[in-house]
Amino acid sequence: MKLLLVLAALQVGIAENKPELFHDPLFADLGVKHARVVVSYDVMTSRDDELQRVTDYLTAAREQGIEPLVTFEHARGAAERCREKKFARRHRQCKLPTARSYRNHFRLFRKRFPWVKTYVAWNEINHFTQPTAKHPGAAARFADIARRECRGCRVVVADILDQADNANAKKPRFRSTLRYIERFKKALKSPRRFCGVHNYSDTNRFRDTGTRKIVKALKCQEIWLTETGGIYRFGRFGTSASRQLRATKYMFTIAKRYPRIKRLYVYTFFGRSTPRFDAGLVARGHRRPAYDYLRRKLRLLRPPQAGAGGR
Repeated sequence: MKLLLVLAALQVGIAENKPELFHDPLFADLGVKHARVVVSYDVMTSRDDELQRVTDYLTAAREQGIEPLVTFEHARGAAERCREKKFARRHRQCKLPTARSYRNHFRLFRKRFPWVKTYVAWNEINHFTQPTAKHPGAAARFADIARRECRGCRVVVADILDQADNANAKKPRFRSTLRYIERFKKALKSPRRFCGVHNYSDTNRFRDTGTRKIVKALKCQEIWLTETGGIYRFGRFGTSASRQLRATKYMFTIAKRYPRIKRLYVYTFFGRSTPRFDAGLVARGHRRPAYDYLRRKLRLLRPPQAGAGGR
């Protein structure tokens, strides 16, 4: 009975950036009411096609009664080379915005999309592709700004990747990530009501070492697994639908171990979207085994309809 209560309290969403999500019958069949989208912090002034994509996404979510979790990140552009100083100096996706710039852009976004009430202040703040990676104080300031500018909203103040010092170690350590969290907490003025964790490393290595240490270090009232799920194809993991299925199952095993985990977003819905990384539940209209498992699991989590069966 205790296990059923824990599972019933868990809310599940899909993390996917494509607005086509809301027109896919396979997505509709899942019956989820939460979706996560990643958006450039300066999308309102970048003058490219991202704003139209985001508008289409949020409009479709609103029409279907799905709560969007808007997650801000670096300016648009590939950021894998941002560790290179010469590259970083020339490309805006590597540059950390000022607090004033972040606030102004946040205000513009809120004015355009006033119905959005759930935000992540900044995506994966400790990952090297984000300009916040070496500036936990700036990440904290962005979180404080988002909370001040959006009274009554739910703001995920910290969004942490479970980045081990050596991800492939048998007993991984997380000293760098934990140091980052401590510096972030010292700079943060807002209460830690909602915090996010991306626990790919744990989920796909069938452990919970990083999740446990990060949840303990953050000391947040609620933890949302803002990106999680089984990887279908990536680097050393190779390509395997069966391994993705096992990892998807283990994702729920981790979630039920920690009462503070109240929500998780499965990343992603569409597979074969990029050549390097694939965690899609479906690919070119075909369901993968992880999708079928998730659909069954969601039906178990879904509260029964009033008047359905018995008293």
